[in-house]
Amino acid sequence: MRLLGLALLASCVESQDGIILARVTLFDQWFRRTEHTRAHTSRHTDGKAGPDAPEAWTVRSKRDVVRGELIYNKAKRVRRGTTVQGNVSVVIKGVGRHDVAHSSNRGGSLLYLELMFMEALRDQPGIPPLLGAWFETDGSLTYVVKDVGQPIGGGQGGHTTSLSKAFKKRATETPLQLARSLLACFQSWASVGFLLDDFRANQFTMDAQGQIYLVDGPKALTDSVLGVHVVNTYHKTKHQIENGVHECQRDADCPATVPQHSCPVASLGVRKLDEEAARCEPGSVGAPEARGKCMEETCERLSEKTHVWDVANRPWLLPFIADKATGPAKSFLLRLIAFASEEDPDKRPDFGELLRRVDGFVKARSRRRRLSNS
Repeated sequence: MRLLGLALLASCVESQDGIILARVTLFDQWFRRTEHTRAHTSRHTDGKAGPDAPEAWTVRSKRDVVRGELIYNKAKRVRRGTTVQGNVSVVIKGVGRHDVAHSSNRGGSLLYLELMFMEALRDQPGIPPLLGAWFETDGSLTYVVKDVGQPIGGGQGGHTTSLSKAFKKRATETPLQLARSLLACFQSWASVGFLLDDFRANQFTMDAQGQIYLVDGPKALTDSVLGVHVVNTYHKTKHQIENGVHECQRDADCPATVPQHSCPVASLGVRKLDEEAARCEPGSVGAPEARGKCMEETCERLSEKTHVWDVANRPWLLPFIADKATGPAKSFLLRLIAFASEEDPDKRPDFGELLRRVDGFVKARSRRRRLSNS
């Protein structure tokens, strides 16, 4: 009852944070009930979501899907599959072989946070539709998401990202639409306090309509509404990114994100490069606050605008799309990249502003074309 009361209270808050917190609190009501059942009784859910699972879930049991090809089995086990009803292509995820203790099942842990990410941001651009979840007879968590296309690229460590033919084709033929889809995806989760620090192209997919999705759950910043919720509810911070206030005298006093996100550059004297496997690809530059930036004796904190910088300073994101564009679209995208690369986060735009500029440019171009044809 206490959880339900909190959910009702949160639902009365007319803000994005209130809506998100309401969804997560209701999701927790289901998760904690099943977790309690597994921990304190001999009964298991036996592959069923149960009566208090979120209403939006259409997959309510393991019998609602047909499991197919195994495509990954490390931190998470990932299979392709289809739904029994409607034959919809899905991806089925669960505990991977690296998690011998099944610790990623627990509240506040890896799989929980990925479920929370999708449930809290349901129906937002770039968020894979979560179709359902259940606990197996051995107590391990399994969940099902709609198949949202193929990865936009691949590559690890300091090597150049290899982008897919489909992504390259979209960038060449419809660069503005692709840029907009990319920005809308990032806005959905970065604007509410998520940050993706193990930054790779294979964490993003593109569907047949050119929509970009993030398919690998990001981490919550500890000062975000979801980060605070997880700490207060489960007392865990392992899969979050600390984002508190830090006093400083110089940049080196400020914490940096992991090397594959902060992209330390030796030539700039920022930090010594780590081993090859941890580097960003050539041409990548991390945001000043991700590398560690001291301003007026206080470290700059991470925010949505950190990812605004990232989108503009990863060769395989906006710079690649701008490179494939031509004419006025190319000039516009280059200006957008420069705008998003402002060193001072206070002067840097958020994703909403970038999207307004894209929409404004597209609208103005369409108007000019109509006038020239009249």
